[in-house]
Amino acid sequence: MNLLIDFGNTRLKWALDDAGLSAIRGTFAHAGALLAAVLDSQWQALPRPDGIFVASVVDPARERELAEFARQRFGLAMQILRSPAAALGVRNAYAEPQRLGIDRFLAMVAAQARAPRVQVLASVGTALTVDALLADGEHLGGLIVPGPTLMRQAVSAGTARVDAEDGRYRDWPNSTADGVVSGALQAAAGAIERFRTALARRSGSRVALIVSGGGSEELLPLLEDAEHGHDLVLHGLALWARQASIA
Repeated sequence: MNLLIDFGNTRLKWALDDAGLSAIRGTFAHAGALLAAVLDSQWQALPRPDGIFVASVVDPARERELAEFARQRFGLAMQILRSPAAALGVRNAYAEPQRLGIDRFLAMVAAQARAPRVQVLASVGTALTVDALLADGEHLGGLIVPGPTLMRQAVSAGTARVDAEDGRYRDWPNSTADGVVSGALQAAAGAIERFRTALARRSGSRVALIVSGGGSEELLPLLEDAEHGHDLVLHGLALWARQASIA
């Protein structure tokens, strides 16, 4: 049994894996939180895992905080993953593979294992990442842009008398708040759809679209034929951990 941790910019998600993701799991927003206090509560009755595998995009100090707590609680050293040039059926497009966020790589691993096809993976969080993956597992590259929430915050912070508080999405916004919210969502959706169209032209085939992440719910209605990807990073992390256990 492995303990899997998806340590994102905004949220920490964890789950136990024993030949399948367990219902024993948790998630919380970690910004400003004392990790030890939250995890002490969430992991109070957790059995000692065989290994701890972490997909992290946070700063090293935050990683060390997590590693120290895990060492004290379980007497184990975490394995913090970095993106390789190739693994588990996916070939990384980056010339410096480790610079691709491990969350993006593992999401592609999960998607490729589930259904090898031409596909775009969009993860909607603090940042919006959009990656192109061919049916044979070749990663062509991807976009990184501000997520809708970050776009709204930037507009509110950088302009006078503009506030997105209480704004809602509308096709034809008739207030400033609605205009900011709707504009951010349309910008994000437009980036995804333009990228998807370019991949369709390059591949000459239909392109599946998988949308995941904490901000996916508000964006999904604006994207045609989009699939909602649940816990892709954890599923990819589980595949990695199982392979490591066999090796």
